[in-house]
Amino acid sequence: MRPTILVTGGAKRIGAAISRAFGQNGWHVVIHYGRSAEAAKALAATLPSAETVSCDLNDWKQGIALIEELASRLDDWRMLINCASLFQLDQASGLDPAIFDAAMQVNAGTPARMAQAFLKKARARGGRRVIHVTDQKIANPNPDFFSYTMSKHALASTIRMLAMAQDDPRDRMYGIAPGAI
Repeated sequence: MRPTILVTGGAKRIGAAISRAFGQNGWHVVIHYGRSAEAAKALAATLPSAETVSCDLNDWKQGIALIEELASRLDDWRMLINCASLFQLDQASGLDPAIFDAAMQVNAGTPARMAQAFLKKARARGGRRVIHVTDQKIANPNPDFFSYTMSKHALASTIRMLAMAQDDPRDRMYGIAPGAI
């Protein structure tokens, strides 16, 4: 039996590298994609044990439904990595409300809710791990991609709060900021 990991945004860029690394090291990888079905399926075909799933992270219900569906059938689901993100240009001098709403939902709200659901529902041997992929803009903010940067700051703030709320001392929450590490 292989331990399982779900990687949101797992079909491209950093998410694909994470999916590949875990898959090549004996894990069953659930590769989430939004609009990258072909890339997700191609990556899954190269791994010893993988599957693809899709849901719209800009929908409050779909991310939770995905977690519940996976938790109902995976016996050793140890890790959730929230890597998916929405990266659209707006500026500190002119926040775009539509970009802001979508960035906060996809980059902060849904990952936090998925982490909550994962920690309540997933069965794992030896504890569960959640990793939120933030951004180097946490340590090095600048005025471009303003809504994206604000949403990644919000996501980073959830790590400590969610960790404090856990009942199982084996569960862990982490944040990584590619570019800063």
